Amino acid sequence: MIPQIPSLILDNRTDFDALQFDTIDQNAVPFHVLVARTGFALGPCDADGEAALALRDAPALLNAADLHHEDDPARSVREESDLAPYKPRCDVLVAGAAHAPAGRARRRFTVGLRVQAPDTPAPLPDAPQGLNPMQGPSPAAHAQWQAALALARASVVAGAVLVDKRLGVTGERWLRQRAAPWRLLQAGLRLLTLGAAAPNPWRLTRPQPTLRVPLRYELAQGGECRIGDADAAVPRVPRRERLSAAQRAPYPPGTAPLAAAAFHDNPLGRGFAPAWFLRATRAATQAAPQIEDPALPFTAARFWHGARGKDTLRAAGLGPLGRAWLPRRQLIGTVELKARWGDDEVPTLPADFDFGYWNGAPRDQQCAWPGGGERFTLTNLCPHDAPWARADAQGDTVLRFTLPRLSLFALGADDDGAVALMPLAIDTVIVDTDAGHVDLVWRLCMVADGQFGQVRLLHAASEEQLRQIAAWQADDPAASPIPARPS
Repeated sequence: MIPQIPSLILDNRTDFDALQFDTIDQNAVPFHVLVARTGFALGPCDADGEAALALRDAPALLNAADLHHEDDPARSVREESDLAPYKPRCDVLVAGAAHAPAGRARRRFTVGLRVQAPDTPAPLPDAPQGLNPMQGPSPAAHAQWQAALALARASVVAGAVLVDKRLGVTGERWLRQRAAPWRLLQAGLRLLTLGAAAPNPWRLTRPQPTLRVPLRYELAQGGECRIGDADAAVPRVPRRERLSAAQRAPYPPGTAPLAAAAFHDNPLGRGFAPAWFLRATRAATQAAPQIEDPALPFTAARFWHGARGKDTLRAAGLGPLGRAWLPRRQLIGTVELKARWGDDEVPTLPADFDFGYWNGAPRDQQCAWPGGGERFTLTNLCPHDAPWARADAQGDTVLRFTLPRLSLFALGADDDGAVALMPLAIDTVIVDTDAGHVDLVWRLCMVADGQFGQVRLLHAASEEQLRQIAAWQADDPAASPIPARPS
């Protein structure tokens, strides 16, 4: 049964977009969730080559749903919905494109994202109550989470590197079948060795020079292959590769493929094609990925190994992963399936649900919640002539900026007049290099126990305000920085 959730009124005293919603965890414990978004514009570099950050005049709006490229749900996600209940780590995401250094077209180049903790890190906000896979209603579980949080705090040392990621980028390139005489020789070799030898019939073309490559998973390693009932390739599809009636049943009428296969880490990408699909379609050309992990570059050999059933591809990108992709979907846990639900029953989160599922960034782009002062360095991820970027000694285009120190917090008072100040955590940083924007998403989870009927959302930006809040929270209610109610 759905538990009764006491109502909570959010009194937003800031200029930022914010809202409150309710949720229930896997222990049937209800929670209030507060979420807000702050938006900054990148400005010209200072003498040290660091870009300025200033709050935008128009407030950044929360995403109530996922935003797909070209507004097409079949495309990859540019930004996810901000209405996640809880993120145990901070997602650091980049939207935009890779740009060739110095504005000169290149066949290949490298892009990078680096985040470094400040020399004097701000303290992490207190752990939200509940909404994590370790904490249930028991005091023992809560103590376990507090110990885990203490370990996380200790790991954020001054100057520590929180994110350090590089990707290889190329111009357009193609996989092409080798000439017919070569393929005939290969066929003969397979016959002579009874199939033991399977020379690669594919070659990878040299990349075309490029100035700009969009940061989209459609251009990374991956892909999906389908053959429909009306395709000319149907007679050449082996029986063992055809979907069963049960596998076709979930598709809407008339849309089920006859045969299908996908690279589940990135079904939207390029470079994945099983051998049966290549033979059935008689494909002579395949688009090759343009974005790759430098540690696992794409080659014709890697494509051929994948075609023969060996898992050699690796999805690479700087944006959010699909919710149904691997390894993210494994965090959902064991879903209870019922043919019929009772009138008072509703599906709930699996008991083994991992709230890390709500972290949409690749794992190497997740870090502890930032507190302000973190230093960001983006390499070849904005135009060389952008006013907020500079060329380094190697000729790469470098964008540097520092997260501002500011605070969003909820203020609540119970029926006895006791006041609580609850900081929101930054759990998403989105750098949009096309727009020149940096957005922060803030979140707070509160047990919905009826202690507060209303909370005020407040904002502090200056060091003096932050010190006043800390002093007031410690022992001096008279110093409360609560603004007057707007007229």
